[in-house]
Amino acid sequence: MSGDAVRRLGEGYEPHVDEVDGGLIYGLPVDSGFFSAAFEFPITASDLERLLEDPYRRALLEVVAHTILQRSMIRGNPAVTEAEFTQITARILHSRPDDLAAYVASVERDHNINIEHFVSEAIRRRAAQTDRRMP
Repeated sequence: MSGDAVRRLGEGYEPHVDEVDGGLIYGLPVDSGFFSAAFEFPITASDLERLLEDPYRRALLEVVAHTILQRSMIRGNPAVTEAEFTQITARILHSRPDDLAAYVASVERDHNINIEHFVSEAIRRRAAQTDRRMP
C-alpha cells in the first residue's frame, strides 16, 4: 500500500478498510497453520457504506473472505484475483437475501464450514469491543 492511509473501518488485527490515494482498500489478515498473510483488495464507496451500516454482512464478508483466502494459501491452489474478490464482495454486500443465502450455502458445502457460527462469533466479538470502549 502506498501513500498515506486513513483508516475508515476496523482496528487491530481484524479486517479493515483504508482510504489510500483516493481509493478504498479492504485488508484482511489470514492465518493458515504457521503461515500468515495480509490480503488487500480495492472496494467501492458503496461497499464501505454497506460494511458500516450492516454488521451482519460485514461479519459475513470477513468470514467468507477469510475462508476462501485461507484455501488459496495452500500450495498448488490458485490465488484469489482482484476480479474474484470483487465478485465475492458484490455477492455478500449487495445481493438479495435469497441469493445471499444460496451463496453462503455453497461456500459452506465447498469448504466444509459452518459460516453462520463464525459470523455470530465475529458479531459478538465486535459488540464486546464496542462495550469496552464506552464509558
